Amino acid sequence: MKVIYAGYSKTGTKTMGAIFHEFGYNTYDWLENSYYLGKDWKRIIKEGGTVEGFRRMYKGVDAVVDGPCFVFWEELSLAFPEAKLIFCARDEQSWLRSMINQLKQVEYDWLFLIFQLFSYTGWKYFSHTQMADYKLYFYSETVVLSPRKRRWPWTKYEKNPVVLKQLYRNHNAYFLQNAPKDKLLVYNFKDGWGPICEFLGEKVPDKPFPHANKGASLVKNGCKVIQLCSE
Repeated sequence: MKVIYAGYSKTGTKTMGAIFHEFGYNTYDWLENSYYLGKDWKRIIKEGGTVEGFRRMYKGVDAVVDGPCFVFWEELSLAFPEAKLIFCARDEQSWLRSMINQLKQVEYDWLFLIFQLFSYTGWKYFSHTQMADYKLYFYSETVVLSPRKRRWPWTKYEKNPVVLKQLYRNHNAYFLQNAPKDKLLVYNFKDGWGPICEFLGEKVPDKPFPHANKGASLVKNGCKVIQLCSE
């Protein structure tokens, strides 16, 4: 593995994925993890993972972004000590608005709901998301996502801004305190190609810098991926 993006969800994960794809990296995002490694992650979240297990799961994978991987950045670093780490944090209030907007898009996009209900791949994706969301992000005693209420795609998320911000702060603070500085790039997307290409030893592409998942377009893109996988 070449690089682990350890930024929290909604900190440019889809843009980072697009950057990695531009470099030709075999990249695992949320969809790839749910489709190819859902059973492994279910076991890891319930029982814990091992270095050998992570090495097997991500053999041949060059980069990982978003959940569940950013929560397990330390374990992945142990399994792949050669992997570099990239981190980005955004303004807290901007991040919170984006996160809540994404949750609303997932709740109300009917095409997305139909795919999750009536395709095997879609239901597999929903099951993975339902399990991982609660176990990885919303484990506080103050329930943000209730597994009792999120059993079907049309049920709604319970959104608690105070707890969401606390989880975001905790992840960012712990990562910045413990990540090895000799393998770390704290990145700002406003800086464009230069710093990330230098950090990863890649040539600067002769094309505009990508900006993915604007306006929660992840939901529409997710529908396309689920549909293709179901065919």
